[in-house]
Amino acid sequence: MNLVFILIQPPFMYLCKTYFSFKYGTYSTKELVSGGIEAGATTLALTNINSTCDTWDFVQYCREAGVRPIVGAEIRNGNKLLYILLAANNTGFQRINAFLSEHLLAERDFPDTPTGLYQRPQDGFTIYPFGSRPPEDLQDNEKIGIQLHEVNRLLRTTIHQTAAKWVIRQPVTFQNKIYHNLHRLLRAVDRNTLLSKLIPEDIAGADEYFVPQADILTAFRGYPSIITNTCRLIDACSIEMTFGEHKNKRLYSASREDDRVLLEKLAREGFRLRYGNNRKARERLQKELNIIDQMGFTAYYLITWDMIRYAQSRGFYHVGRGSGANS
Repeated sequence: MNLVFILIQPPFMYLCKTYFSFKYGTYSTKELVSGGIEAGATTLALTNINSTCDTWDFVQYCREAGVRPIVGAEIRNGNKLLYILLAANNTGFQRINAFLSEHLLAERDFPDTPTGLYQRPQDGFTIYPFGSRPPEDLQDNEKIGIQLHEVNRLLRTTIHQTAAKWVIRQPVTFQNKIYHNLHRLLRAVDRNTLLSKLIPEDIAGADEYFVPQADILTAFRGYPSIITNTCRLIDACSIEMTFGEHKNKRLYSASREDDRVLLEKLAREGFRLRYGNNRKARERLQKELNIIDQMGFTAYYLITWDMIRYAQSRGFYHVGRGSGANS
């Protein structure tokens, strides 16, 4: 009897950026997922710089393509990479967003260590760049990420004593060498300098693209524990999002008819203050109210009115109209 052995390639994760890593990444969200599929990826992690802007689209594109999505963010102070955050579940993702908002809104630097970020260790992971801290000091959900060009440096470490702390880190920032030049242009714009004056810290490594998985696994063949750790981390991460459902409030009061009556009452009260008994204006008001009701926008107007009323009561600055002006 002849035995046939089949080598099954383990699942692998690329840590990806899109052009929502502003003036850094060159991929659109959809192109990134397509590029991952062409590279044979079954799992993609979205880790934009200090941002989770396109997570919703990313997850949807991944689901449509049969790719497993992992979400998070790459945390930087200026050019300095501090760590990469990966959500293990929706709670972890919420904590990452709260962490980003807290520091970005206050224009405060991110801490060197995100102490207390996750309420529970199982909610997410923190991946530090190689050489940034001793692996023996890390918690269970903290890892050190190793890139391809750093594998040879592992010979000078005590990896056998801290085997569980190491994972593969393959960033994806651009499509190929041509797009690497585009990336450099973006960095020059961001740094307000000439291409010739960019320093190595300003730009991504030349290998931050979809390196073939076989090449990555070959590079780490002497460290099977790192491959295993990476697979375990992938298995521990998931994100749940429901698409195709309206999540906005559909009614302001008890029913659509109640909303119509309330909006008309408020509109007529305001009308009397501004126009008195102007007949033409009153006809126009009724026409507009009818259109709003037919289009199903009555609740939207009432919810907006309620938000503006609250802003006025608290003394908050507001505009009250226009999705861009006052979203």
